[in-house]
Amino acid sequence: MTFAIKEINQRNDLLPHLKLGFHIRDSGDNIPVSLKASLLLVNGQPERGPSGSEKDSDSDLGCSAVRKAVSPVIIGDAGSGVSMALLRNLGSFHIPLVSYFASCSCLSNQREFPTFMRTMPSDAFQSRALARLVSYFGWTWVGVIGAESDYARFAIQLFLKESVHYGVCAAYTHLYPVALSQQDVDELLDIIQMASSKVIINFSSESELQIILREIRYRNITGLQWIASEAWATAKSLWEKFGDLLKGTLGFAIQRADVIPGLKQHLTSLRPSYIHESAYLAEFWEEMFNCRLNQSVNNHSHVVDKHLDRSPCKGTEDLKDVYSPYSDVTQLRVSYNVYKAVYLVAHALQDMSDCILGQGPFLNGTCADPKNFKPWQLIHYMKRANFSALGEQIYFDHNGDPVAYYDLVNWQRMPDGSLHLVKVGFHDASLPDGHSLVINDSVIQWPVGKQASRSVCSDRCPPGTRIARRKGEPICCFDCVPCAEGEVSNETGLWSFNPFL
Repeated sequence: MTFAIKEINQRNDLLPHLKLGFHIRDSGDNIPVSLKASLLLVNGQPERGPSGSEKDSDSDLGCSAVRKAVSPVIIGDAGSGVSMALLRNLGSFHIPLVSYFASCSCLSNQREFPTFMRTMPSDAFQSRALARLVSYFGWTWVGVIGAESDYARFAIQLFLKESVHYGVCAAYTHLYPVALSQQDVDELLDIIQMASSKVIINFSSESELQIILREIRYRNITGLQWIASEAWATAKSLWEKFGDLLKGTLGFAIQRADVIPGLKQHLTSLRPSYIHESAYLAEFWEEMFNCRLNQSVNNHSHVVDKHLDRSPCKGTEDLKDVYSPYSDVTQLRVSYNVYKAVYLVAHALQDMSDCILGQGPFLNGTCADPKNFKPWQLIHYMKRANFSALGEQIYFDHNGDPVAYYDLVNWQRMPDGSLHLVKVGFHDASLPDGHSLVINDSVIQWPVGKQASRSVCSDRCPPGTRIARRKGEPICCFDCVPCAEGEVSNETGLWSFNPFL
């Protein structure tokens, strides 16, 4: 976000007479913490530290009044549940909220959330893509699980609704608590072990999945074909401990930017002098280089016992000399969404600046003042924004959702044991139904063997037989009964016969 703002402020063709500023608050993926932070932003009252100094992260852009300014737009939150809580509590402020990762289809309800927009596709599109994916490989009998949340609950409902159109059935559906106890894990693993389906679609983050995978290894359950939701489709952190269980995983990942020019240099240009007053960056620096900054503002450590005993940082540490996920720009997915969110606001302000008095969109053809506008005036322009970012055309539908595009990624093990996320296809919702999903089967690495595993409740009926539904069971589970005298079936999978003529 800071990179995008700096880039915009240096441009002469976008907002040449305005400079963007910002406040940064840590939501902690926690509703009470997020609500407190958002109220501080919309009221223009930064939180005070113990000594009365302002504990705030602002841009160093020469905006002298930025600390006292009310934030007219909030970029965030990452989670759907937190975003909904913010929207419900900030409704009377009419503050636009632009999320870069909240995907719950429930947020597309503009009647309930009129100030919400996102650069993340709605799960309505992902669920449709997942139904087509499993149907493509003939997996008509799949397990569907997810962490207990609005995100997973709505996504599973949508998937089950879409799967009917593709002849796909759920062998089981199960929502497990976010804070998994051993009893919760046992209950889930018992379901997985008893089911005949080896294909599992999981809607969760990597943190919940780690606990499940640990138990799967303990029980020695093998041969599972994981289908990842976009929340963990590129979660490389899982590979180090569970690569043997996740080889061959398929998942839809949000669109990746090949490169954001200048971002790598921006990220690695951090120096101790710059991060000294930021608790977030101080913690990152001290963990990365295993040292302690002088007068550090970091009061948190992942290794508590050793935190205060660390040697002082030398001041010569350089991010260019080490690898970290922070400076890894090979998977610019969520980062690209943040980048687009900032540019959405900038282009809305530019459109506001271009307004001609007497031809404006407000009462009596009036325009908004880009230096003194109301949040509801900004959201008017944001919803109508249409601009280009890194060669991609960005625009939004009537729900504030972007056009859905996903990369289909395959988790492949390299000869040295490392993970390579290989793009093996894509889903583009802007294309006609029959052409929206494209898959290159030949480059897929499977969990076991060299072809997709089978996952069906009942095999297709051979010629000379027809399908007979099993009472009380899903449509994918059936028996094959012989043709009666005077009827013939010369195709597989028929529900009825053709009489002899």
